Amino acid sequence: MTVLPDPGASRAVLVGTSRYQHLEQLPAVSNNLQALAAHLTGPLSLRLPPRHVTVLENPAAAHTVVSEVRRAAAEATDTLIVYFAGHGLIDPQDTLSLALPHTESGRVETGLPYDWLRQVLLTDSRAERHVVILDCCYSGLALGRMNAASPGLADQASVEGTFLLAAAAETRTALAPVGDTYTAFTGALLDTLSRGIPGGPTLLDLGTIYRHLRRTLGPRGHPVPQARGRNNGAEVALGPNHAVLPDHAVLPDHTAAPDRPARPGRTVRADGKGDGRRHTLIGTACATALALLAGGGYFIWDQQASQDSKPPAYGIEDSSILRRVKNYKGNKITIGVKKDQPGLSELVDPDRKVFKGFEIDLIEYLLGEIGFQGDIVFEPLFSGERETALKSNDVDLVIASYSATPKREKEVNFSVPYYKTGQSLLMRKSHTREGEVQTWDEKAASRDVALVDMKINRVEDLPDGTDSCTVDSTSSEFMEENPKYKEKFDVQKKEASYKDCIEGLLDEGAVGSYEVISTDDVILAGLAYKYGENKLVRPIRPFKTEEYAVGMKKGDPALEYLLCRAIKKSITGKSWEKYYNTHLKKIMLGKPANPPDEPSCEKRPSSPAAG
Repeated sequence: MTVLPDPGASRAVLVGTSRYQHLEQLPAVSNNLQALAAHLTGPLSLRLPPRHVTVLENPAAAHTVVSEVRRAAAEATDTLIVYFAGHGLIDPQDTLSLALPHTESGRVETGLPYDWLRQVLLTDSRAERHVVILDCCYSGLALGRMNAASPGLADQASVEGTFLLAAAAETRTALAPVGDTYTAFTGALLDTLSRGIPGGPTLLDLGTIYRHLRRTLGPRGHPVPQARGRNNGAEVALGPNHAVLPDHAVLPDHTAAPDRPARPGRTVRADGKGDGRRHTLIGTACATALALLAGGGYFIWDQQASQDSKPPAYGIEDSSILRRVKNYKGNKITIGVKKDQPGLSELVDPDRKVFKGFEIDLIEYLLGEIGFQGDIVFEPLFSGERETALKSNDVDLVIASYSATPKREKEVNFSVPYYKTGQSLLMRKSHTREGEVQTWDEKAASRDVALVDMKINRVEDLPDGTDSCTVDSTSSEFMEENPKYKEKFDVQKKEASYKDCIEGLLDEGAVGSYEVISTDDVILAGLAYKYGENKLVRPIRPFKTEEYAVGMKKGDPALEYLLCRAIKKSITGKSWEKYYNTHLKKIMLGKPANPPDEPSCEKRPSSPAAG
């Protein structure tokens, strides 16, 4: 049976952190608190006396919150409502900690353990019913881990006679779009309370509200709320269903910013002092803007980047990588890379698996930008292994001179391009006349004698039947599929690595076995720089454009978006140029940095809008 709380015997404590010293700011939380307080005291809701609603915005210390909840718990004999909105953290014991203004990432002792509040409700409350609303990342942890390995834990985490409503599951972040008035979860809750549910019951009980929020937020790609009730807690109503009220009823509009701050009975300032009156409610909210932040796990979309359109607010529940971006140690991400491409990515210490190069520095930068603070493990891959490694979960991402092609995009997804180059040729200097590196040497041994005075400015200038070496890549596919080039290469041998091609090209005993190596210019430049010792030249300009991108498993639009923003920042912020100058400029014979075009991240074709 649905129960509407007795206003005189009920209390609410609303807690929220909108300003942080060390974490991302959450200005929407302030609006959350004002609107919720206004609703709870409004004439068409619970009609709680203002003195029975306490608002704690930016509390100075954990004991301030606990003291206010304990006071309200002692006064309420009917229903106690506790709400928290702000960053949520996971402590080393895998339990929920609520972030306060001074909380630091990685130092959960500076936050407020949810268990402290749970103990107050268990031991100090006189109320018959408790309503706990948490709008923060990982808020589902308050319900206990839902798995067979911890039977009974969820029940122990609950409180008798309680309905606990969480904005996100135990491993999920919550959402607070930049520029929006409220956080995503609280905004939907306020909209439900103010506008009602068409066809719903006369009173909006918590069970009905929870089911409606799941139906509303899930299809938008937002985090899916979680809930647990005990002893008929789901039957507690938060007000009448405005969708079935008489037409003449005047409803408060919670979809716009409040005209003025709510005036509950007692507001506790950031310094922990109040005006001597009381009220109670607690909730948790996670924010969302430009990056996935390690401190608090908030996924934050910048929705003000374009005046014409807003980027879609993607959900991140299905992103295995973003779920690992947490604020404590122990996480690991595996990156597929090349081990034999000097300048781009090279294994320099096999015993310790140490890599260096442009792509190594760039991926570390990109992961830092999306908030990853765990361990990065580099796994060497051959070109033909990249799709398989991603699909089989052997690696999480691939950054290995990986070009996005229609064929590959059927199996994996790609970020926006981070490097542009082009296919070229590499050959022995003995095949060139001194001072004329674009002419084959008529004195070369064996079959090379026939290559007399042939100016090699294009692939078409090569004699038919030229023996080439490459690997299983877009370079070999291009040669095989293009009839104009296919006839030029009588034998196109595919080696496992480019180092094998170099050895075949330079081995005097194998003269004629490989006359050229064909692949991307930046790869050839690195090979010539390290192995050539003035024996190799790149005789032609690139004849086919290639653009490298980060490869990832399909179905992760949130990660695509964040990588796009990070790649864009690397280009505009000069990090890209720094890495180029460090690793590639010397092997490109001093050629200045030429990054790809600055990407647009507002609309990604492979990332459907969440609404």
